[in-house]
Amino acid sequence: MKYSRQRELILQTVRQYPVHPTADMVYESVRMAEPKISLGTVYRNLNLLAENGTLQKLNMPLGGDRFDGRLDPHSHIICICCGQVCDVESNILSSADQWVEEQTGYAVTGRTVVYSGLCPHCRTQKKQEG
Repeated sequence: MKYSRQRELILQTVRQYPVHPTADMVYESVRMAEPKISLGTVYRNLNLLAENGTLQKLNMPLGGDRFDGRLDPHSHIICICCGQVCDVESNILSSADQWVEEQTGYAVTGRTVVYSGLCPHCRTQKKQEG
């Protein structure tokens, strides 16, 4: 892939984000450093980086796609109230991968696990309201 200053800025933005940003979130952040960048450029580059394997594209069941700079095996959890997405370490799933291979004959090359629930902030808010 040919080097692009804009693409590098987009990649660094995703990697530095504490939550897994949407394309719109990346666009808003990148625009501070690169005011003339278009939303289309951000979308194209995020998808290119995901296709290339430089980023993970997370197809979230609740809301739009998110992007993750972490490439090691891990899962995610999404808050059903505010939409925040966090990483979940999933060492236990490696034994599930082995079980799936034994049951199906497939060689597992990846998995997508997305848990859903209430984040600590939303849980506290719900308790205060109720």
